[in-house]
Amino acid sequence: MPMTDDKTIFDPEVVIPNTKRFFRFVFSLLKRRKKLIIIIVLIILALAAFRFLLARRYSPSTPKPKVVAVSVDKSFEFPALSNQGKPTGNKIRLKIAQVEKTNQVIVKDQTFTAKNNKLFLIVNLEMKNDATAPLNLLPGDLIRLTYNNDDNNKYAPDLHNNLVLISAISTKLDRVGFVIPDGARNLKLLIGELEGKKESIAVEFSS
Repeated sequence: MPMTDDKTIFDPEVVIPNTKRFFRFVFSLLKRRKKLIIIIVLIILALAAFRFLLARRYSPSTPKPKVVAVSVDKSFEFPALSNQGKPTGNKIRLKIAQVEKTNQVIVKDQTFTAKNNKLFLIVNLEMKNDATAPLNLLPGDLIRLTYNNDDNNKYAPDLHNNLVLISAISTKLDRVGFVIPDGARNLKLLIGELEGKKESIAVEFSS
């Protein structure tokens, strides 16, 4: 059996070139792998960007609300109520500030869109309490709506808060809302207590 010459194995002229070739091979392999990793990462990023743009293009977007508004700016005084809904002897000034006609309304952070040829009529209110104690009011009982010259049918608000608390010496913003036909005309608000006389306010939009 032939024996390997130890001098050949440990000969620097043989070992050093072989070692250099080995390290060049390793570095070349790592370099190719690094390029491959970069290419894979770039492909993943490109696919992610493509999916994002595709999703933005074809995802359904919420249409912007269509709103027309008219200023009313009329004030009324009504008996203030306790937390139990009983008269307190104080007064709350209720101001009909503005009326809006829109196809969308936000209730408790949820957007509702009118359907089936309907619209929302939103009545924006300001309630002023000059007393030094908190008082309440029921706006939903104080406002009714008629339209299309039909005075026989008086509509209560579809959207309203119940007993609204107005802090002492403060003004509270609130609203009530009605669902109306898209083609409703001759809108009138009737303002007054349930068993009392009501004042009529014509609501006329410019468009």
